[in-house]
Amino acid sequence: MNENNIPNEGLLKRIAELEMQLKSKDKELRNIRNIFLSKIGHEFRTPMNSIIGFSNILAKNNLTADQKELYLEYINSSSDDLLNLVENMIDLSMLESGQMQLNMAACSVNALFNELYANFNREKHILEKHSVALLMSKSVEENDLVVETDTLRLKQVLSILIDNGLKFTDKGVVEFGYKLNGQNQLYFFVQDSGKGVSEDMQNVIFNSFQKENNDSENQKSGVGIGLAIAKEVVKLMGGDIGFKPNPTRGSLFYFTLPMRRVKVKSESFFLKDNKNNYLFSKGNIAI
Repeated sequence: MNENNIPNEGLLKRIAELEMQLKSKDKELRNIRNIFLSKIGHEFRTPMNSIIGFSNILAKNNLTADQKELYLEYINSSSDDLLNLVENMIDLSMLESGQMQLNMAACSVNALFNELYANFNREKHILEKHSVALLMSKSVEENDLVVETDTLRLKQVLSILIDNGLKFTDKGVVEFGYKLNGQNQLYFFVQDSGKGVSEDMQNVIFNSFQKENNDSENQKSGVGIGLAIAKEVVKLMGGDIGFKPNPTRGSLFYFTLPMRRVKVKSESFFLKDNKNNYLFSKGNIAI
């Protein structure tokens, strides 16, 4: 054999290293897939079992009006959980593939916060968190802060953080709010007095499929992608997200976004939801 045709020893070594890296990556991907399949299967079965079970109960004729209303509430809640799970999986896939696009428009920050407060007060009731106080902090007067942002994505990030705060707090306070951070930035936060985040989770809490193991049944729910979605959405919107353990108990999640204020004029007008109900009759219109 010609000496010039003998492969370089350094090249052979590098090829062997790359093969080992590929095997390691392949094993890691298989592990992630297995974790995903086991968690997603459980998360789909839980709301589906609830929907099927309470639907069967509603088919009976000996129920009172109050019982029917309660069971319908459980079915609606489980349906929302199932829809949110599907939407989160789609969002994570779009974020990781770079296909998610922002829809920038005028957003009344205080109106958004009022909506979140109403939604999570209902969620608090459904979760039976009677010993948890939900607080809201707004640093600007009502209807006096309209910014250009993707309202749906801003609401999504805040909802993920507030939902986590409620799930991990059995007694105490969950507070969410915002404040101006200089002239060109908004600072949003959600803090709670729950069990907090363990030290071994603090460096990976924004990674996909990472979640705390807890004894409470409510705290077991979730596949561990909410914070990963929040991180990627905030990044897409040009902001930063972070986490701090509270000195005594609980957690503080925060994120910043660039702020571009929109001029508005006050007018009377009506908005309707998908059931043709009037939502409110006075507000701000961007000009």
